[in-house]
Amino acid sequence: MLYVARSASLRLPAGAPLKRPAQCYAAALSRCFSVAPAESRDPLGYSKVASDVRFLKEIFWEVLRTNEPELEAVVRRLKATSRDWRDHNSPKAKYEGEFQSLCSQVENLDPSLLRDVARAFSHLLALSNVAETHTQGKILRQNLSPVSYSSPIVASASDALPATVDSCVGTIQAIVAEETADPWDRSTTRSSSSRRVEIVFTAHPTEVNKDELLTKHRVLSELLDRRDLAEENIKTTHFELSQNERAFRRTISAMWGSDVLRRAKPTPQEEARDGLSVIPNVLWDAVPDFLRRLNAVVSAKCHKPLPLSACPIVFSSWMGGDRDGNPNVTSQVTREVVVAQRHQAALLYLKALGKLRLDLSVRRCTSELAALAGESGSAEPYKAVIDQLIERLRSTVRWAEKQQNKMGVMATEPSFVRGGGSVSAAPLLDVEEFASVLTVMHESLVASGFEDLADGSLVDLIRQVRAFGLNLAPLDLRQESTRHMKAVDAIASLAGTSGYAEWPEDKKVEWLSNELKTGRPLLKRGSFEKLAELGLAKDEVEVLETAALTAELPPGSLRAYVISQATSASDVLAVELLMAEAGCRKPLPVAPLFETLDDLNTAPATLRQLFTTPGYKERTKGQQMVMVGYSDSAKDAGRIAAMWAQYTSQEKMLAVAKEHGFSVTFFHGKGGTVGRGGNPQVYKAVLAHPQGTIGGRFRITEQGEMISKNWGDKMAAERTMNIYTAAVLRDQFKQRPEPTAAWRENMDKMSDVSCEFYRSVVRGEPRFVPYFRSATPELELGGLNVGSRPAKRNPKGGVESLRAIPWIFAWAQTRLNLPVWLGIGRALEGAVEGGKGPVDLQALRTMYKEGGGWPWFNTTIDLIEVIIAKSEKNIAAYYDRRLVKDPDLLALGARLRGRFEVVEKAVLAISDHTTPQTGDELESLRVRNHLMDVLNIIQVETLLRLRAAESASEASDDVEVLKDALLVTINGIATGMRNSA
Repeated sequence: MLYVARSASLRLPAGAPLKRPAQCYAAALSRCFSVAPAESRDPLGYSKVASDVRFLKEIFWEVLRTNEPELEAVVRRLKATSRDWRDHNSPKAKYEGEFQSLCSQVENLDPSLLRDVARAFSHLLALSNVAETHTQGKILRQNLSPVSYSSPIVASASDALPATVDSCVGTIQAIVAEETADPWDRSTTRSSSSRRVEIVFTAHPTEVNKDELLTKHRVLSELLDRRDLAEENIKTTHFELSQNERAFRRTISAMWGSDVLRRAKPTPQEEARDGLSVIPNVLWDAVPDFLRRLNAVVSAKCHKPLPLSACPIVFSSWMGGDRDGNPNVTSQVTREVVVAQRHQAALLYLKALGKLRLDLSVRRCTSELAALAGESGSAEPYKAVIDQLIERLRSTVRWAEKQQNKMGVMATEPSFVRGGGSVSAAPLLDVEEFASVLTVMHESLVASGFEDLADGSLVDLIRQVRAFGLNLAPLDLRQESTRHMKAVDAIASLAGTSGYAEWPEDKKVEWLSNELKTGRPLLKRGSFEKLAELGLAKDEVEVLETAALTAELPPGSLRAYVISQATSASDVLAVELLMAEAGCRKPLPVAPLFETLDDLNTAPATLRQLFTTPGYKERTKGQQMVMVGYSDSAKDAGRIAAMWAQYTSQEKMLAVAKEHGFSVTFFHGKGGTVGRGGNPQVYKAVLAHPQGTIGGRFRITEQGEMISKNWGDKMAAERTMNIYTAAVLRDQFKQRPEPTAAWRENMDKMSDVSCEFYRSVVRGEPRFVPYFRSATPELELGGLNVGSRPAKRNPKGGVESLRAIPWIFAWAQTRLNLPVWLGIGRALEGAVEGGKGPVDLQALRTMYKEGGGWPWFNTTIDLIEVIIAKSEKNIAAYYDRRLVKDPDLLALGARLRGRFEVVEKAVLAISDHTTPQTGDELESLRVRNHLMDVLNIIQVETLLRLRAAESASEASDDVEVLKDALLVTINGIATGMRNSA
């Protein structure tokens, strides 16, 4: 992680030769990225976390005592009983007695107390999260050491890697050290500038906290920063200290008084506004700060600066563009979201240019800049150019507001530019035009001897433009493949060609290819403006109107077109044809999403047919984006089978791409959470991908609560950017061990066995669906109002129609996390002494071996250990005892928990660990488990009462209170888990 050091740490070493200011800054700042040796630190930092948690919780108790003293007493009593139960040193009888005492206390609470106690425990968990996130940054600051800048930095204790690896400093240092020729010719810096991580924010329904609460959490983190400064003897007045204390109380009091529940599902527009609030609130400043630090590292290590055009991390979004299974996302919604983001971006740039204008009052400039400034700018040419940009951006604001008025919506942020400026200035809608003018200004300042001035806020603005464009985060469009097929079938019929939908694949590909090659439209130009008159069905019209957006929206508004449930080459060509019909001059990259096990296995053949289609390579310039589905493939086949299919499919797709001269960018639909295939050990996870499949381009989704966790405050954002950037850069220069033929054979066996067992339970066991719906809050999750789209693609379907995220979310609530490990035990039974599995223990240990084994298998086993540590089969058993009435279903639950024990034994035998090793997550769980336990018990009690009331067809005020209590527990458990699994 790269952080700004205190000014005291920026002193040059005694006797150091004088350098130019920029060189001094780079060297000193790079030195400050180093930290004290790991053995001298508190690697987990929980002494610091505990201090902050105690402080925040004491204020919370004071607020609770002041407002509701009786409630405080109940909450404290339950908390103490739960902590006693968690003391595993207790004799078994006492241990069981304390759990029964805890359950009895909860059973005796009336509905209002159930709700309010759940609220209290949810807030206690949220405060723990605030303290933990804050302390991650605090520890690094306290361990900054003014040693030689050749020393490495530890980016994160949770990554548990050698200090030379998991940061940009350590990575670049390692690359330079490995070079035997000229490292500049081997392009370490060029790699930094041309490699790119693209984070795609998605609104999948796992962010349970309202935006107002997330804002309060962010305020508390900022207040903790101020408190740290006071504790570190930075000059602080008594008045400032007292105001800081008051601010804590105000914020926590406001948290307690707030309604923590969403009373209605958010609209897609609200989803986009709230989900992308991290850009103006956090990333707008965090990105240029991170790049300034990265530039210092590159300058110090490689003796050349990071190119000004370099943008190693960018952002996109699905919010407002993802219409797969969400009827609430329409072409009108996408247009509204794009215009709202353009409006907000213009306002942010206006503020930045206003600041820059104060800095650039110099006169000396190049002839190129003078030409831009014109005769009126001869006295202050830079200000004249900035004034022109300001007028263009004011026109952009007016353009966006005019568009919003046409659509009947209010501006998302009040405009302060209504009264001034020339109305004749054209809106600034092309980011390249904006970046070009700023670059000319920078070049002029450098050429005129103002290098230090050029390196100020102008550089930050250029990097913001490169990272955020004029849309903050361009949208991906996503739609399901059969919707495109039906739309093409409809317009083909209108043009006199019928039966497209029934054609075999080869005939579809041939016809689509010919239509694209001729370039003639099937529909007369102008027809897209009159779609309602064509007699098409509503769904078909919507698909065509979405295609029209690719031609109508300003450049840079959209990033890619993702086809969910893609199975064939014609799925891609159909979208190409729809964009061509709409008159799109610069078509979006079309990314097929391979989601199921069968789709992943056939994906290489699909790409081969696509790449050999006449004209396709010329149209795409040999560039292909492919999205790999993680959660849906795991839901289809189980975790091990899905992960192995993802690995081998990427290898084979890459080989096909190389064979046909294509460059492929893989888009990973992991979502960040463990349950969807993400890994908290990001650096190791990136380097575990098949060799060559990243190639400097890494695109990945970040969903729901992972957005606030990884990007919700400046320190977390810089840490995340640093690790992703370092990992993608290191991937390019690190040769990993290739899996042997024997290892691949072992994985094939394990994949087949685990998939067969997983499907035999989820699909073949007739008791499974009734058990699932009895033992989890799956049926009640729809009331949580956390996302704009339905929980199911087919409301009448069973588990097969349930979206992958609610499927994972429901099991995470009971803390059994079944989808993540089911089937793995059968595949790994050979690792248990005396077991008869497909692979023996020694073979698995060899595959796992740190440093000498297979990185992919190593991270896979480590990931399962994380799930084991986060799972609580005793809590899951309590759900069964209270909620499941059928003896056969109870027997199934006991059998499944038995399979969990097999997984645990097998995984620990492979890793040779006595307990799950999860880095700082283990301590994090320890300090919050007893809080989540209470919420689980309240959730069970609430579910029991609600289901009884539903059976009796009761409707009362108590039932409404119980519904609130249930939703609060769902919020609280998700908050405590910190991700969906």
